[in-house]
Amino acid sequence: MFIVSNVFSRYANILLWPNYCFGFYSFSSIVDKTQIFKYLKIIFSCMLQKRVNFPKSKQKSFLEANKPDNYNWREFSDVLNVNYGTLNKAYRYEYCKMPYSTFKTVCKLNKKSIRNELKIYRAVVRDQETILFKSNFGLSRLKISSVLPPNNEKIKLDISGVNFSRYDKLDNIKLPDSLTPLLAEEVGIHVGDGFLSESRNEYRLKGNKNDEKEYYDRYIRGLYKKLYNLDVPLKEYETTYGFEKASKAIWAFKYKVLGIKPGRKDNMEMLPIIKNSRNTNVLTSFIRGIFDTDGSVSFKSMYGYGPYYPVISVSLKSKKLIDGIYDILKKLGLKPMISPNGESWRIDLCGYERMALYSKAIGWSNPKHLNKVRRWKTKYPKLAMAAVD
Repeated sequence: MFIVSNVFSRYANILLWPNYCFGFYSFSSIVDKTQIFKYLKIIFSCMLQKRVNFPKSKQKSFLEANKPDNYNWREFSDVLNVNYGTLNKAYRYEYCKMPYSTFKTVCKLNKKSIRNELKIYRAVVRDQETILFKSNFGLSRLKISSVLPPNNEKIKLDISGVNFSRYDKLDNIKLPDSLTPLLAEEVGIHVGDGFLSESRNEYRLKGNKNDEKEYYDRYIRGLYKKLYNLDVPLKEYETTYGFEKASKAIWAFKYKVLGIKPGRKDNMEMLPIIKNSRNTNVLTSFIRGIFDTDGSVSFKSMYGYGPYYPVISVSLKSKKLIDGIYDILKKLGLKPMISPNGESWRIDLCGYERMALYSKAIGWSNPKHLNKVRRWKTKYPKLAMAAVD
């Protein structure tokens, strides 16, 4: 109880910190500690599910000794309200630790003392995260090589052939004259969420209106102002949020200078200007732009535990583009995995080492992904430290 109280106190202090946000909702306005502790009890009821830590082979012995003779394993799982495969494989053969709630149910079913059974099998009850951290379930054995050596090679861009319309001049549109990391990130954002019209000098950039407004309002807006001196007309559409802009100069710059072809991106190829770059910051920024828009961060449940195992993914229709992204990630030492995903192709970066390297070398600009990672670090601080260290 003392340990749990200490954990509650630690998280209460975090919630009271003025600048701390859990997801999108700020708790800086909460001043009543009683309310905080009530809220934390709800979180911890899901977060810190207790598990029973048996010595080797003892968990199997406990289950086999306490399975009623008149039950087979499937019937036993039904009585315990546990998935058959989880009980008969994961718990019985000790791929993961048994939840304390299941242990208590087994004892109750056999009319045995919980305290005595723990003593007989030399088992202890621990928080789920502690067991995860100590047993290293799902920890990748991959030893990732260091990233590419720093290279700040600058690529100059020839924008002399780009014509500005009267409206471009009125809007005071500017164009970058070199491939900077910020421009590379914008190119990645275009690959993810952007569209260059075939029939008009129009560029569109739109994301999910439900979870990407903050990204567009706080980051995209400033990025386009800095790169193109463009005040993007952000607005909400039926299912998206973003902008449409008719600009002869920007359209021509993207097509003629950057090499982005107008129209659908189903067969889009990796842009030579990115592919041939040896500037590490350009490559990482381009990847960040794509993963911020078309990528995802998720945490998988494995071996009967909650969602703790990190997976960073991106899915695109163009196989050529996926291959190009794969090559860049490989150069960066991330050792990606590529696979078909319906009509698309998918790249996955799985495990703590890849999470650590991606966070350090690439990172995220989209709050949607940042908040997921922060919540994971809050929920599993020891695993997060293992990933960073």
